[in-house]
Amino acid sequence: MFERDAVLEEQYFHKISAEFDNQVAACRVAESLKLAGIPLEQIRVVRPNDPNIARKIEPEAHGIAQALFSKFVVLGLIGLVVGLTIAALLGAIGLAVVRSSSVMTFVALGLLYPIVAVLLAGTVSLRPDHDLLIEKTRMATDTGLWGVVAHCVTREQQELVKTTIGSSTQIL
Repeated sequence: MFERDAVLEEQYFHKISAEFDNQVAACRVAESLKLAGIPLEQIRVVRPNDPNIARKIEPEAHGIAQALFSKFVVLGLIGLVVGLTIAALLGAIGLAVVRSSSVMTFVALGLLYPIVAVLLAGTVSLRPDHDLLIEKTRMATDTGLWGVVAHCVTREQQELVKTTIGSSTQIL
């Protein structure tokens, strides 16, 4: 029913933010999102210099960290199995290089593939796709603007929020 990010296991994978000059405008938009069908727990109003801005923009940070750790371990083990399997296949084929130093082939591929897998997991965990939304919201609140961040479960909710808020949105 709900979309879920397979790698990071986020529930609210789509985020949309908008900035407003005052609290009244931000609260009106939050209320209109609620009336449009977005649950209140998915809407965050960020006030100027909000001390809880990180939690309001990324409410699932703790869960993401736990998921990433498990993904690093799982992907590292998968890389190890793939590396050792490839080393075994190369040995079974009977390549001269592998026959002359089969232990080193297993060590090299047994180290290389887990490292590549963990590097790929690290690339995903950097979340560069969130940087623009986070920075835009942070800069807006630092300059005295109010923000509204909607955490959407599905693409349909994302479209509903975009339609409701209008053209001043930052979409993720």
